[in-house]
Amino acid sequence: MISENIFPTASVALMTEIADVPACDSLNPGTLQLVSKLKNPSGSCSVDVSAMLWEIAGFKEQCIITACEYVVSLWKPLDTWQWEKIYSWHFAEVPVLQIVLVPDVCNLVCVALGNLEIREIRALLCSPDGKSEKQVLLTSGNIKAVLGLTKRRLVSSGGTLCDQQVEIMTFAEDGGSKEKQFLMHPEETILTFAEVQGMQEALLGTTIMNNIVIWNLKTGQLLKKMHIGDSYQASVCHKAYSEMGLLFVVLSHPCAKGSKLLGSPVFQLIVINPKTTLSVGVMLYCLPQGQAGRFLEGDVKDHFAAAVLTSGTIAIWDLLLGHCTALLPPVSDQNWSFVKWSGVDSHLLAGQKDGNIFVYRYY
Repeated sequence: MISENIFPTASVALMTEIADVPACDSLNPGTLQLVSKLKNPSGSCSVDVSAMLWEIAGFKEQCIITACEYVVSLWKPLDTWQWEKIYSWHFAEVPVLQIVLVPDVCNLVCVALGNLEIREIRALLCSPDGKSEKQVLLTSGNIKAVLGLTKRRLVSSGGTLCDQQVEIMTFAEDGGSKEKQFLMHPEETILTFAEVQGMQEALLGTTIMNNIVIWNLKTGQLLKKMHIGDSYQASVCHKAYSEMGLLFVVLSHPCAKGSKLLGSPVFQLIVINPKTTLSVGVMLYCLPQGQAGRFLEGDVKDHFAAAVLTSGTIAIWDLLLGHCTALLPPVSDQNWSFVKWSGVDSHLLAGQKDGNIFVYRYY
């Protein structure tokens, strides 16, 4: 049964640059305006970027977190869209793979480290006086998926095939780890997690067998396992929300192949009836004619989705309209490597491997 409460250091500052990028859909245009650029001078390959609130001198500022292979840096805003690097955390042995934000926790960010797969998750924070950086090892092993959740929680899945665990760690307000909880494992390798919007105690996961699983976070109970078909393998979940007893899920398809009729599918919206476990595709988000490439990396916020393609271009979709609304081609002959939406506004953060980070306003 499904419970009713689940389903009804050195500083670097760079000046602002402005540029308009034409939309790729004339009926539903979107505009990307370059408002700022920063250069991470670490010397190692850039791998990720995010934006978060960080308390500085008693005030919470919208800061940028950049990750290179062996350095993670925090940048605070200055006047006129300039940035100053104020903290850096260094890693000597295991490289950084991704930044993991934990909502509702102040002055703490997590990172996943490893080579091809995640081997460690560390919390990065500062001393109470703000004069030194600290690292705390949270978990290690063969980690397959990790996500920061609301209410200061971090969920991860890892272990061997015979001994897999889904673990939730809750942080105290000051960033200290508070308690651990384990969820029932679906006996399949989990690829990604997503919170279900509108249901704070529901967690969704996608598995290597193309199943979607749902947990009750309060009890740890595995509520449902639902197969979503075999049209696309190794689908990645970016967003999930519930309405009128139905579950809406936004997926990306890194392994999808294009067709002459549909083009190259990048994202897909599916709807699932949790009670019957039946699912149906609602909309397929494809590249416009003349564009090529598969999903490489991406982010979804509200009803907008952004993806880095294997061609090196960034594409943006309005999920409600169903159209690709903007294209961002490579800049200075450098392909895009990663993209993130800012957490509190409509800005897009786009990065290249050489350390260049661009901040765009999307409207």
